[in-house]
Amino acid sequence: MVRIVGVQRSKEVGQEFVLLQNQGSMRVNMKGYALVGESTEGAFDGPVCVLSDDVDLHPGMYMLVRSCIGPSRWTKIGDGAPVFYGYLGHTKPLWGPTFTAVHLLAPQHCYVERSAEALVV
Repeated sequence: MVRIVGVQRSKEVGQEFVLLQNQGSMRVNMKGYALVGESTEGAFDGPVCVLSDDVDLHPGMYMLVRSCIGPSRWTKIGDGAPVFYGYLGHTKPLWGPTFTAVHLLAPQHCYVERSAEALVV
């Protein structure tokens, strides 16, 4: 179960981020998760950002999703714990003061076309 454990709002795109943590007991692939902003009126008219990083978060690990442009990568924080830095590639701040809540949506299903299999005779 992945949860939002922190949101840093800022007027500068390089300073804002959303911190996610896998609080479940199984590894979770983050590709396809979406961050959605809810406005002060209760409408979901804020930014919708789908994570495209094909990265697995093991139980207890963190992912820091930054709004700015940058290279996605694993790094270690001060205590040596691994954190994945993901970037959304925007040039303007996303989670400004007009959005009261940020929601994390998990993918429920994925469909991929199968390639034609050769028949064995």
